[in-house]
Amino acid sequence: MSRKQTLVLIVEDDVFVAMDAVDSVSGAGIEALTAESVTDAIGILEREEISAAILDFHVRDGIVTPLIERLRERHIPYRVVTGSPVAELLEKGVPLNLCAPKPADYRAIVGTLVPIGSASSPSAPR
Repeated sequence: MSRKQTLVLIVEDDVFVAMDAVDSVSGAGIEALTAESVTDAIGILEREEISAAILDFHVRDGIVTPLIERLRERHIPYRVVTGSPVAELLEKGVPLNLCAPKPADYRAIVGTLVPIGSASSPSAPR
């Protein structure tokens, strides 16, 4: 599928947190897709042209490090939003500069990943 619009993948297994994240990202004029598991997220990554990702560290089927590896291979920027201890993140090789604590400001996080200003323009003038 070929996309012109920015598309952010949000991986979060708490439905209320996911809704907040999608609302914040959409409010910034950016399209968002959600997944509740690493397996689902990898499937989306294989089918869609993802511009960036916001990941919870622990989701339904484990930690997101397999997904992080694929994002790195494809040079897709990401941030991890988590309540996990710093030691666990470091142990799994997740750079702390790419992490944000929960609760998070998802609009600010997406702004560190993709340009917001141009994405929020609904369409070109006629």
